[in-house]
Amino acid sequence: MRLLFFLCFGLAVGAFTQVPAPAVAQRPVSEIQWEKAAADLDYSKDVPKPKKERPKPTNPMPEIDAGFWGNIAQILAIMLAVLAIGYGIYRMMQEPRNRRIARDGAEITEENLEAYLHETDLERFLREALARGDFPQALRIYYLQVIKSLSESGLILWSREKTNRNYLREMRAHPLSPDFHNVTRVFERVWYGNLPLDSAGFAHLEPAFKTMLAQIPPPYPQG
Repeated sequence: MRLLFFLCFGLAVGAFTQVPAPAVAQRPVSEIQWEKAAADLDYSKDVPKPKKERPKPTNPMPEIDAGFWGNIAQILAIMLAVLAIGYGIYRMMQEPRNRRIARDGAEITEENLEAYLHETDLERFLREALARGDFPQALRIYYLQVIKSLSESGLILWSREKTNRNYLREMRAHPLSPDFHNVTRVFERVWYGNLPLDSAGFAHLEPAFKTMLAQIPPPYPQG
């Protein structure tokens, strides 16, 4: 029964598909009729609208290059380093030529020569005092040279706390005691007594100090 049903259904479908469709009759349209029919049509809405362009900035910012700013920073760093070095050289040139620094960090000047007797070049200070015509100061430095030479030779024990009286007592039994006593008296009269001293007076007193220095034996060898 089912077989018969499917057979009949298939014949019906096949017959339906083989029936040709009726042809559509084409009617000619005159040009006048087409113009009348298209007169009311509006195609303006079908035209695409132009794209709006964004306004360009009046003062555009230039693009910043990281490498450019890096070069600028490097140039500035070099300039600062050159300025610092130049300033350091300038300060060094402004420092006094006879400037000396002691082991304790203090600056050695004419005012504190007694405290740093063995750490400075007394000959340099003597030349500078003579160059500016400061004869009392030159005589004082001569006397300090005598004290320094006696200390280096072991004839006296130098100390910052000692006075000239202490050194005179230490030299009492030595053959150079009279000469040492003489230069000590001359120095104290000029320096502590504020005795005026010009070039002629200095030329008269200087030989006694030179003679004293020449008679002091050389320093003991170290070690």
